Amino acid sequence: MERTITTRPGIGASARILQYGGLEMARVPIDMAMLILVTAGSKLMRWGNEERLIAQGQAIMIAPGQTFDVTNRRPHEGVYESVWLAWEPAVVTPYAAAMGEVAVADACVIACPDPALLQSIEHARSALADDAMPAAIATHRMQEVLLCLAVHGGVRFKPEAPATLTQRVRALIKASPADDWRGPDLAAQLAMSEATLRRKLAAEGMSLSDLLVDVRMSLALIQLQSTDHPVSQIALDSGYESQSRFAIRFRKRFGFAPSEVRGHQRNPAQHQQENTLRQA
Repeated sequence: MERTITTRPGIGASARILQYGGLEMARVPIDMAMLILVTAGSKLMRWGNEERLIAQGQAIMIAPGQTFDVTNRRPHEGVYESVWLAWEPAVVTPYAAAMGEVAVADACVIACPDPALLQSIEHARSALADDAMPAAIATHRMQEVLLCLAVHGGVRFKPEAPATLTQRVRALIKASPADDWRGPDLAAQLAMSEATLRRKLAAEGMSLSDLLVDVRMSLALIQLQSTDHPVSQIALDSGYESQSRFAIRFRKRFGFAPSEVRGHQRNPAQHQQENTLRQA
């Protein structure tokens, strides 16, 4: 099955994740309001003092600005599989205050997704993937999922709080992770001096260099899970011309090699392509 990430600017994104291993991924950031539906295997998520197991057929709503430790567990024989939807803030806002009895502050498990919700998820994913679909209809399809969550599950996302400086810098880097980002460039885009940028980030417990690596590696993890792109291409998309240097950074961030995310059951043509690139 071909894997790809579909994105509609200003509306949202979606992907199908396939993973062969049972790796624990530490401190995975969630930047947008997200819904994950586990379709094979299970997902263990930890944050703060909380821990939740999302079984096959269940879903989890995740509020933006959260960080989790995640373990995707495959079935006894087979591959872990899930689909996710992520909403841009402007799409969520109309439903963030008016609908649903419970506002999700961090994460909420949907133990028994309603058939209407499952159908709306597929409609939304199809709309995001269809370039010919008018933006207004794609937006409506994404909001239909939020409406199903509110009507059938009684849950909604909270209105987003103003973005922290760390979140604003993350958004800038995330928009173009392969760029040669430097302190003066980021500071200029945020209309402040580099010294002020570094001081304010430090007050939020983050350094500029660590933030740059974290954003790039987190995006690389998503590509490894959700696309069939060769590791060499993902390295370039993450701002690394050297695949070995990228692999070192990735292992330091997550504790395992990029290739381990996909396991050993890779497409033979892809495997040959990666070997050829390494030998070139």
